[in-house]
Amino acid sequence: MPRIALLCSEPLRSRMAGIGIRYLEMARRLPTAGLEVVLVTAGEREAVPELPAGVEVRVFERGRLAELLDDCDACVAQGQLANDVALERPSLPLVIDLYDPWLIENLHYSASLGLDPYRNDHATWVLQMARGDFFLCSSEEQRQYYLGFLTALGRVNPPRLERDPDLQGLITVAPFGLPERLPEHRPLLPGRTPETSRRLLFGGLYDWYDPQTLLDALSLLAAGGRRDWQLLLIRNPNPDSTPQRLFSEVEAWCRRRSWWGERVVVLDWVPAERRYDLLRDVDLLVAPHRPSLETRLSLRTRFLDALAAGCPVITSEGGTMGRLLVEHDAGWVVPPGDPAALAVAIEEVLDRPDRVAARRANAAPLLAAFTWERALEGLVAFCRDPRKDPTRDDFAFRPATVSPPDSWTFRLRRRIARLLGTRS
Repeated sequence: MPRIALLCSEPLRSRMAGIGIRYLEMARRLPTAGLEVVLVTAGEREAVPELPAGVEVRVFERGRLAELLDDCDACVAQGQLANDVALERPSLPLVIDLYDPWLIENLHYSASLGLDPYRNDHATWVLQMARGDFFLCSSEEQRQYYLGFLTALGRVNPPRLERDPDLQGLITVAPFGLPERLPEHRPLLPGRTPETSRRLLFGGLYDWYDPQTLLDALSLLAAGGRRDWQLLLIRNPNPDSTPQRLFSEVEAWCRRRSWWGERVVVLDWVPAERRYDLLRDVDLLVAPHRPSLETRLSLRTRFLDALAAGCPVITSEGGTMGRLLVEHDAGWVVPPGDPAALAVAIEEVLDRPDRVAARRANAAPLLAAFTWERALEGLVAFCRDPRKDPTRDDFAFRPATVSPPDSWTFRLRRRIARLLGTRS
């Protein structure tokens, strides 16, 4: 029976984001496919949520990875820690999980963090895509994008294509999954008031989202006399490592209108096991985004969770989720940057239960395609027969990452921030 190591860059604990949830669910699901699982966490062993009997938990220690993986037949790794596997255990079949396109996400923070993250992320992707044996992504949009990157590094080559014309043995779609059955609903939010009887959830704020269009849409509703709503945001649990520019702008805008703390409320990050309770406690998930490369490549797992919980969703056009919602008529998709259209969609969700019920029914076949069993089919097939890519060493190469130095204005701003003891 193959023994598979799962190595996640995010510590596994009760409060974690989509990547942590993904690896926890892999550890729970792969044993049912006849695989032994070793879960390597970057956090504390005691913090790891409940796992099936037989799943071994090991704690990552830099410099000891070869020892930790010595008895494993393959490793599935994500994020920067995949570099350690590629460099310390080059003979171990390596699955690189590209579900989260973090290089593209981090480009949005260049104004705050400078070019160092880009240099590091680009060099990391070059290393991982040159050295990995099998790759996971979240959607067909992502797969086409990564195939271009892999082709540029020599991974799509004549013998590879001859034995694997569609390259499913090189990179496969393995999206975020959904449970076959949701846990019983345990209300998470306090009782409603007449002034805030309708709850709208945005979730976490990241720089590729567009909360301003939503705030403008809510202003239109308020100007028209509709004031029975409350908008819920989720506070980032890692503010020191994730720039908070957008959150600060939203807070300032709302405070000027006396919305902050009443109309617009911030919640702490909820435990992963309670995320469906939150989605059942609200009337709508609405998270518009700006047109961008990140939008085209992101799956938007918060929308999948919402659909599974029966929560209506509104998003902007563009990206995988927008496409799926339109194809299945399972939610509301509005033009980006159009507060009037967004206001109309919000009112339809809040006032037309018949249309909400119809789209909820339409979501059923979409959700059926995202069970964890189906999401992990390609990974399970590889793990049952883990292997090195025989064409890799003959064709793969690693070009150098090149970028100019940071601008003098950025360097000056960063030096002043350091002198003042603040973040740039």
